[in-house]
Amino acid sequence: MASIPLPDELGEDDVRVRVLAAPVNPSDVNAIEGKYPGAREPPACGGSEMVGEVTACGTRALARGARAGDRVVANRSYALGTWRREVVANVNAFDAIDRDVPVHEAAMMTVNPCTALRLLVDNDAREGETIVVNAATSGVGRALLQLARARGIRTIAMCRPRSSETATEEVFESLRADGADVVIPDVEGKFLRLDAKTRELATRARFGFNAVSGYSAQTMLRLLQPNASSVMVTYGGMSKQPLVVPTGAFIFKDITLKGFWLTRWLEHDEKTTQGAGRRDMLAQISREIRDGALRTPSSRLRDVPLRSLPEALRLDAAADVDPSASIGRLKILVRC
Repeated sequence: MASIPLPDELGEDDVRVRVLAAPVNPSDVNAIEGKYPGAREPPACGGSEMVGEVTACGTRALARGARAGDRVVANRSYALGTWRREVVANVNAFDAIDRDVPVHEAAMMTVNPCTALRLLVDNDAREGETIVVNAATSGVGRALLQLARARGIRTIAMCRPRSSETATEEVFESLRADGADVVIPDVEGKFLRLDAKTRELATRARFGFNAVSGYSAQTMLRLLQPNASSVMVTYGGMSKQPLVVPTGAFIFKDITLKGFWLTRWLEHDEKTTQGAGRRDMLAQISREIRDGALRTPSSRLRDVPLRSLPEALRLDAAADVDPSASIGRLKILVRC
């Protein structure tokens, strides 16, 4: 833990922001390990998402509409790290949001929900169609289930079984509560047996959203419909296994494979609309949260004071956790 001095006086385009909360995402840990694009050279502050409150504004920032008391989230032009109590940065590094979005939701709204929204909207998933989602208990996975439900899109959720039947049913039921029409076990080497409801949903499965790769992606490909312009979009590789595609998925099913990275979308949006698309997306996510269509119960989070974060990260890294043992390790939310 280290102190980073802030400037005594603000630049004309700067704002001073008091950080309220910041999550720990897998990509943040990967960046610390040097395994993620854009990793900062040490010594550096970790974290990429946060919600904060503006406490002071430079003269040009004021002229552009920034005001003390504004609730803001960091956007992708912010590069100073979010696991801190306070920051001074250019006003362009932040987007103002409504204060009626709960702090814990606002802290996590710029990565997982935005990724889920883009996957649905940019691929034109429509009411009545079915999507297949692996890593369903992840932040993006749960957001996909909730946003799909709000749009009348049916969902097949893929999830690893837990260490007992009781624990497995608990996590499967949590996914059904988030909107999954059916939940199927995601198990390597196990023959996929589908009940009648899953088979019926699979007849309209045109999109698969893959965050795992490895054997899980092959199961997903088997669920997608042939000769229906079906698409599997890969946006993660949680298994750390390569994406191996059976030849028949191309020849006999005519499935298209493509990738998605939110950072690339944001960079393109900044070049083409000067960030207007990003701001519209945040406004839409805010509405989904206010309307109750998108939610992250606080029971899925572990509040950690900033001073305790190094120890929390150390314990998480050292823990020999069986990922099938429970609903999952609670997501760390740094309370600054």
